Amino acid sequence: MTNRNLLLALAAIVVTALCSCGSSAVNGNASDSTLCQFNNIDKTAKMRYTQEGDTFYLESSFQAFWPTVINGKPCTELQQALLMALTDSAQLNTLDLAMEYLLKPSPYLQPDSMSPQPVDVISAVEGDNLSSSEINVKLQDMGDRLLTYHIYTYEFMARAAHGIYSNRFVTYDLKTGKAIGMQDIIADTTLLRTTILKSIKQTYDYSEDDLFIPENGLLPLPTQFYFKDNVLHAAYQVYDIASYAQGAIDAPIYPYMLKPEEMKRLFTPYGLELIDYTE
Repeated sequence: MTNRNLLLALAAIVVTALCSCGSSAVNGNASDSTLCQFNNIDKTAKMRYTQEGDTFYLESSFQAFWPTVINGKPCTELQQALLMALTDSAQLNTLDLAMEYLLKPSPYLQPDSMSPQPVDVISAVEGDNLSSSEINVKLQDMGDRLLTYHIYTYEFMARAAHGIYSNRFVTYDLKTGKAIGMQDIIADTTLLRTTILKSIKQTYDYSEDDLFIPENGLLPLPTQFYFKDNVLHAAYQVYDIASYAQGAIDAPIYPYMLKPEEMKRLFTPYGLELIDYTE
């Protein structure tokens, strides 16, 4: 891997922070009914490296409100789900995959060898040669039953036209102590596709011609979702189904959009329980 040294230097900051969260946990009550312990992580790094005589800079940051204990118990599954969302891989023990996620230089920024050097200040005149990487792990919502984390990432490569951001969500059932997957709450994916498309048209005033839909005519299934006020939101990343200008698509599925029998077909019994659905 040609950029391994740079990746190691950057990932060491983040991985060390993740692995050491238990040693500096702070006590706090997220709500009156839930006793929790969280760790605040705030790490930044500035690096300088050269390629073919040009000097490039990278500024990376990692901020997290990281859970260590929920309801008096270690929340191992939630931590694993958050790490999986960060690395976008089930192989959590493969350090290279985590590093590649944290830094993905464009091909023209991958020389045969790089010797990154930490720096304290990046001067404003070097702005055109500045890459940046930002990761925020935030507690988005916590109720009596569900806890939702929002993982926001942003990457900008030097001299690129624009950066790329992503939104990932991890929802944790406080009652079962389990992270929730789409398969746990959705029973009919065909109905899910049509309902999402209906929601997009109502929310964004888009037609099907405005979206990236494969030749088979099936809207891609979302990889991300979250709950807000007992409503399921299907979330798409930038470029998943729309252009960068249209941005990330968020499609709420309101009960009024479906008939009662369709709601029961779309959701599993567990999913209906989570949205507190009653006819």
